[in-house]
Amino acid sequence: YFCFDEESSLSAKFESDSEKLKDLQPGDVLEMLEGPRKEEPPEVLRMRGKTSKDGKNGWVTFREASGEECFKLAKLLVCKQSIALTTSFDIATGKALRKLDVGEALDLLEGPNEDSVRSLSRVKVLAKKDGKEGWVTVKGNQGTSYTEESDKHYVCIRPVSLEKTFPSGSAEVRRIEEEEVFEALEAPKAEKKEGIERCRGRTLTDGTEGWFTMSSCSAWTPAYKCLSSTVLNDGPEISEEANTLRKLDVGELLEAVDTPVLEKSAGLLRLQLRAQKDNLMGFATLRNEGTVFLQPLLDDVEKKPPAKSAVKLTEKKVA
Repeated sequence: YFCFDEESSLSAKFESDSEKLKDLQPGDVLEMLEGPRKEEPPEVLRMRGKTSKDGKNGWVTFREASGEECFKLAKLLVCKQSIALTTSFDIATGKALRKLDVGEALDLLEGPNEDSVRSLSRVKVLAKKDGKEGWVTVKGNQGTSYTEESDKHYVCIRPVSLEKTFPSGSAEVRRIEEEEVFEALEAPKAEKKEGIERCRGRTLTDGTEGWFTMSSCSAWTPAYKCLSSTVLNDGPEISEEANTLRKLDVGELLEAVDTPVLEKSAGLLRLQLRAQKDNLMGFATLRNEGTVFLQPLLDDVEKKPPAKSAVKLTEKKVA
């Protein structure tokens, strides 16, 4: 049996992206029928580069495990050697707007047009860095190339994280927005992640059968042991009006008479139990902020035979 520690879902098929049958809440208990089995390790493509907007370096996800791409190759020019961006096609009459930086990305707006008098090839461009429009020389009369078509600049298709290191999910530098230009500094490379473990199970509440992810739950049994001193209350609610029946001692053995429930006001899992030493029944908290108060006894050598009410718990739930 497994008890869910966080919100999850029950799926119709083994694949984690298959149809959802129902939502699972913290405290829901399922009987395992099959598994665990691992899904094929998902593979994403990661790429190192820098943003054209502000020159921030880092790693992005180029293609998701689903096959969905986050970037497409941009039809851009890139400045190969610093040169002036001018107001008009004619160099003699145009005014310089500013110098283009080496590596700067440019949108082609018009051209190339030939200046036969000066033996130059000129294009009208938009600088991705600051949005300035103007004319720039593609190739000089001595054969010097100032701008070339780029095969390393990409346009972001949907917002993604620019992250510090290769593993996806590492510290974020900033978000890259849709239509933003990203320059690749390395070719994309694959990142393989561990396949998630999936099990087929049946809920104790209504008997629904389906597949669930193991990382969302932990092993469960009706037999419990007190690991850290806590109290036994007369109800599941945590409030000033809640009555304390008595303190539970470390090492004390208890038996669950129902599955855990989420106490919503405090966000804690609560469980109705019967204490073995005096048969007192009440509610206790399983854990809080890393402190485990009650732990299921999964070792058959340590746990004692459970009460009849606990043994028949699964039968009662699916009846």
